[in-house]
Amino acid sequence: MQNLTVRGLFLLVLCAAAPTPALADNQEFKCPQKIAYVENEPMSQKSIVILQKIYADLGCPVQAVKLPGRRGLLHFNEGLVDGELLRAIVNEKNYSRAFVRSSVPLRTISNRLWHNPNANDPSAPIAFTLGVAWQEKFVDADTAKSGITHKPMMYNTEKHEAYANGRITRFLSADTNIQDMIEKGILGDTPAPVIEKTVSVLPLYHYLGAEYAPFMEKFSALVEQTQPFLQDPAPKMQIQE
Repeated sequence: MQNLTVRGLFLLVLCAAAPTPALADNQEFKCPQKIAYVENEPMSQKSIVILQKIYADLGCPVQAVKLPGRRGLLHFNEGLVDGELLRAIVNEKNYSRAFVRSSVPLRTISNRLWHNPNANDPSAPIAFTLGVAWQEKFVDADTAKSGITHKPMMYNTEKHEAYANGRITRFLSADTNIQDMIEKGILGDTPAPVIEKTVSVLPLYHYLGAEYAPFMEKFSALVEQTQPFLQDPAPKMQIQE
């Protein structure tokens, strides 16, 4: 009887020392600690909250680091952040650090040239946000072709307020930013902008350092299953092109 008791206690100790299935699952991957997102960009501000919820569901609380677009890239390459939120595949050439991409895009955006429907001058300068690659590329090409000097601005908010105040009539922006402009009610008596030209339609992904590949696999599977980034209502804007 005494031998059985000792043996039973030994088995209990072994069972207590063994990890539970839940803990074993958590030990399958290393958690990212810091994710960069683009400051003053409405879609990124909304998406980072969703991203943090997904990370928490996977047992990995994460710090959101807001940075200008180009600085986020530099921080990632230098290892100051573990990943970036909402980047397009075309940006991968700028990564000097080994990376993994989510297997599914988080969102898809349409980048467009917009104009005031009451002002149709095709030679009016185009306002754009400094540091946004697709916008800088577009205005550089247009300036080379037309000779028009365009208007750089620091932030989307500055650009949208300039439109609402009538200081600009044409500008570059993603459709999600126009929705944000309308929702915030900054237009006043200025009509909502309409599409002059679609520049690009881009799927946007989540990127992490290559060492987080096991976590990215779990993240991608959960996003594909639940599609949390696609649950926002569709933009309520006038589409004329």
